Amino acid sequence: MPTKLPAEHHIVRNVAWGKLRKDENDPEKVIGVLGEAFKLRPVEDTLSTTWLEYFAGTRREQIFGAIRAMRASRLDIKTKSGFAIGNVGAVAAVAAAHNYSIRVLHEPADDNKAHVAVRRWPRDDMTLFELLAAEAWSDFVLNNDEDIPKGAQAAPDQSAWTPAITSAEQR
Repeated sequence: MPTKLPAEHHIVRNVAWGKLRKDENDPEKVIGVLGEAFKLRPVEDTLSTTWLEYFAGTRREQIFGAIRAMRASRLDIKTKSGFAIGNVGAVAAVAAAHNYSIRVLHEPADDNKAHVAVRRWPRDDMTLFELLAAEAWSDFVLNNDEDIPKGAQAAPDQSAWTPAITSAEQR
């Protein structure tokens, strides 16, 4: 059964080199992500992402875990690819401001147990996609960053995150 991600959590999207925003004076210097990165690929019915907090450790270790898990999946990740990191609540809020009621659901896949499907995602709203790139999904890392460990490693079978139990649930 799919699990809705908490608003304070984050999702990571693989972004091809051609969909990364480059410095106009230095075309090899990446300065962000283009809105085009959030357009559904022809084979997608939902926006395919990976859940950052699925992985244990510091934020940096979680990023490494997500990237290594995406590399281990069937994604075609090139050396010059990047990874956009978006806050679930911010992505949902920007989408809602454009009259989209998206759902961000943990839907483990055989090749990526941390897979998240963003459902009810629009196909061609480039205005929305550019806003997301500028605001909600503006954090990114590059696949060839020297800090990121090389290689691939599948996501663990179980998430490191466990929901907090409220006092009402304890009764």
